[in-house]
Amino acid sequence: MNNIKKIASFFQDNTRKMKKNDWLIVGVMILIYSIISFINLGSTKNPQTFKKFARYDNSVVFKIDEEPQYISKMRHYAGKEGGSYIIMGSTDNENYEKIISFTDESAFKWDDISINKKTKYLKIFPMTEGRYIGEIQLYNKNGEKMQVTAESEDAQKLIDEPDTVPEKIDYTNGTYFDEVYFPRTAYEYAHGMQAYEWVHPPLGKLLQMVSIMLFGMTPFAYRLLGNIAGILMIIVMYAFGKSLFKSRKYALLSGMLMMFDNFHFVQTRIGTVDSFLVLFIITSAFYMFQYLQLNKEESLKKKNKYLFFSGLFFGLATCVKWTGLYLGLGLCILFFGKLIIDIIKDKKLDKSYIEIILACIGYFVIIPCTIYVLSYFLFPNVSPKQVSNFSELFDQIEAMYKYHSTLVAEHPFTSKWYTWPALIRPIWYYASTEASGLAEGIRSTIVAIGNPSIWWVGSITSIFVLLKAIWKRKKEDIFIVVLMLAMWIPYAFIGRIMFLYHFFPVLPFMMLAIVSFIKSIEKKKKWNWITITYMIIIIVVFSIFYPVSSGMPVSEDYIESVKWLSTWQF
Repeated sequence: MNNIKKIASFFQDNTRKMKKNDWLIVGVMILIYSIISFINLGSTKNPQTFKKFARYDNSVVFKIDEEPQYISKMRHYAGKEGGSYIIMGSTDNENYEKIISFTDESAFKWDDISINKKTKYLKIFPMTEGRYIGEIQLYNKNGEKMQVTAESEDAQKLIDEPDTVPEKIDYTNGTYFDEVYFPRTAYEYAHGMQAYEWVHPPLGKLLQMVSIMLFGMTPFAYRLLGNIAGILMIIVMYAFGKSLFKSRKYALLSGMLMMFDNFHFVQTRIGTVDSFLVLFIITSAFYMFQYLQLNKEESLKKKNKYLFFSGLFFGLATCVKWTGLYLGLGLCILFFGKLIIDIIKDKKLDKSYIEIILACIGYFVIIPCTIYVLSYFLFPNVSPKQVSNFSELFDQIEAMYKYHSTLVAEHPFTSKWYTWPALIRPIWYYASTEASGLAEGIRSTIVAIGNPSIWWVGSITSIFVLLKAIWKRKKEDIFIVVLMLAMWIPYAFIGRIMFLYHFFPVLPFMMLAIVSFIKSIEKKKKWNWITITYMIIIIVVFSIFYPVSSGMPVSEDYIESVKWLSTWQF
């Protein structure tokens, strides 16, 4: 009984501040989640040198052996830009005949090409200029690796890193889904090349560039900082919950909702920039809430501190993706709402209000604009325009706007904005192939799907919190509702195709709505068991969907068993 009381007292703290026990809890959460999220995050070993086929006649030749040998397949690693090639064979290195042609449709990814030919020399002939291959490996009829000799220095570049050739091809050693855009661009930033992805601001790719420069162009490197951002989100959500609800118990629930959401898990482990976007958004919102809690009598220095950090992280979010601007709409409503209420109470507009407004122009306009400009001027190699002055920067912004506003495309996993909370259409990111070397009836798949026990519950509780905010006008509920709607409703006016990941910035506020609902029910009904029961449920459901969120090889029957809706395809 005494032990139970000690545990209960450990979780009882009704203040907004993070204390020693809070950091202890967060430390345990981060340790557990880090272990889970870093398992099979990505290979640390991939080819780093590449052969560029600069011209059509820039072919490479390999000698197989003194006598013709049977080649079953060629495993090769595409560089930053795939291309079309012809593989040719010869017995005398003079007269060649075509064996097969192939096209690389991805970047920084392994693929197998069937050869099934007996030959003494093998030539790779490019059909497109300016394309890259990093490494090749030939296999005999028994599937064993073959040793070959390069007939030129250029050809040697394709067999100089044999230890990087994987035993099987899967998501851990190559790009998948939108990784063909963001890590590739980060790699090009790192090497001063013309950048490929230009429809989003540079900051997210610049962050990826840092780990690529430190650890090389590997899946682990370009997924590393995104995964770390996903870990930091848990910390921010815990602190957010503590500050909003003045309770260690509800802070723990807030952190666990992020920790055990499958969509958060998937989206922060793929090498895109959404992890940075969401981390910056919730951090900016957190600091704005700290400001909103201050009394008029609080020092100007303290007010400026919170507003500065809110503006800084708002600027960082906007410099990752323009959708960060939606946060600005919510912050503006909250800030001026408080300001107007305070002025009405004081019945005058004194000097302190003017100072705060002027400070916010610096924090929420000047600082974000400065970060935005510097992110381009420091690394100007972006298309379609080189950005080295303000005129070219405005041309770039115009080109980005035209791209997003006029985009006409189709995709099997696109979805409408109002279907996102209900998880009608998850995004299928990865599916294993024969090259993955899995047994019959076993598959590996990655689908960006939320934890249904969070998303479906959140869909209902968000409506409750919206109504409660209107009726009772509780500051915490108003704060959650304003930011949730500000981050979500603008998508109703966007005509281009959209995906479930566009809801990611809304997700943290929907989670906080869940916590607000549970707190209200427990307080009203005195049902203190709801929180712990719900925590157990979200962990169980996360575990159920973990195999299809992580790429874990499982039976096809298991994958079919977790397709709870007919619209779920993976």
